[in-house]
Amino acid sequence: MQYGNLTPTQREKFDLKQKSVIRKPSFLLWIEGFGDTTEYVLSIDTEIGLESLRGRGNINIGRAILELNNEKGYFYSEGRSKIKNYARMKVWAGFDGLNVPIFTGIVYSVKPISTLNTVIINCRDYMGLFYDYIVNEIGLNNTPKSILEYLCSKVGVLSEIESNEETTMVYDELKFISQRAVSIIEKICDSIFYIAYFNEDGILNFVEREYFRSSNWKFDDTNVIDCIVLADSEVINDITVEYKSGFFSRYYDQASIDEYKLRSRQVYTFPLGSDLVSEQTEGTRQETLNYNLEGFKFTSAENSSLIDTIQIRLKKVEANGYLFAKIYTDVNGVPGELIGTSNQKPVSNLNNDWAWESFCFDKPIRISPMTSYWCIIDTSLITNGIIYIQTSNTITTGKYVYYNSSSWQLENNKQVVHIIRGNKYAQRVASDLIRFYKTPHERINVIAPAIPNLQLTDSVMVDVKKTGVIGTYIIERRRHTLNYEKYTTIDTLRKVG
Repeated sequence: MQYGNLTPTQREKFDLKQKSVIRKPSFLLWIEGFGDTTEYVLSIDTEIGLESLRGRGNINIGRAILELNNEKGYFYSEGRSKIKNYARMKVWAGFDGLNVPIFTGIVYSVKPISTLNTVIINCRDYMGLFYDYIVNEIGLNNTPKSILEYLCSKVGVLSEIESNEETTMVYDELKFISQRAVSIIEKICDSIFYIAYFNEDGILNFVEREYFRSSNWKFDDTNVIDCIVLADSEVINDITVEYKSGFFSRYYDQASIDEYKLRSRQVYTFPLGSDLVSEQTEGTRQETLNYNLEGFKFTSAENSSLIDTIQIRLKKVEANGYLFAKIYTDVNGVPGELIGTSNQKPVSNLNNDWAWESFCFDKPIRISPMTSYWCIIDTSLITNGIIYIQTSNTITTGKYVYYNSSSWQLENNKQVVHIIRGNKYAQRVASDLIRFYKTPHERINVIAPAIPNLQLTDSVMVDVKKTGVIGTYIIERRRHTLNYEKYTTIDTLRKVG
């Protein structure tokens, strides 16, 4: 039972059984078209997690590997599997006949091992249906809830998605790109800080990422086989990002810099895709920003309608203060009306070497396709030092400008290296906020005699003195390995207190 609720009676029974020294593993396996196939089981290995090891926003596809007796060709014979494609399956496990569901999914492949009269059946949880399904359109659906319900209907599974402010928010001017359904779900989850998963009944659930709840279970020296401390380095500078529009940026966490020297994290989130407005990516010439207002002219692409992210190649020398990027209309070949100003960028965060620096806009700027605009860098709040910008020496006429003596002055044969994008699709409910956690999360693996009643949504206490691990942890991943003689659970835990 990876996500569901145990009744008080079930919890009491499991607690009593868990304390028993003599326990006999028990399990049940059901496969669609075959019914109860427990008698054929040689071993079962399952692993499932709420999110992928690739990080937040990436959906995990759970897996189960079943090793079954294939005498008399019960599951596979004459070069063919007798189990139909995407047959549904389910595993219950426990001890002494007291079992709970630990895996629900579909059969993905059946491979015989002829010399041993066995078959290896690879299974995925229902999220695997989404991985294989390519979506070419989503009709008129334009909210997280309606899109997910539409995708579920296409692969034949049920969903239970609550209607609230986040799940019913409307994606502005949604433009769809053909892709795997699981990719769409990942981007939707990332756009509103939710997680999608299937419960033990095979129903898609969609909840906020703060998904853990208290459990009275404690891992200690008396009930674990091993407790392994995992490296912290993978999660240093763990961040919470809450914002209104997609952006691409690099942020530095001073606390981690002090403790771990120089570390940075790239944040790149364009939910459901983005449009390229303009780009000039080649150029190695160095120019000093000598005036408070300097910039370049660009022409929007034919499918452009918004700007929310501008990337420019910059570097600093002992500079302090703040930078802004501003977008102006073009009037007779020079900047005209100001139509948008980016968030301020602290100059102290710029590199001493060339790097892509990003400017994002709280409210995306509406523009017209195939139209000329000006992007101007405002350095008026820089108190000292030098800012350099990277340019190309491409032969151009009137595409660089600076403001001096109350008028705009044009320069030729100079084009700024840049990438400008517009993201129409997902908007955060909260305002812009980047929070860095000073202390990296601690992670551990706990190997224990079977504890099937723990669930991925549980938080547990850990007090393993022999390895010096103590605290409150949430369960990120669960693995079950079992046969008739032995049943072991392997949990990946992340410290939360």
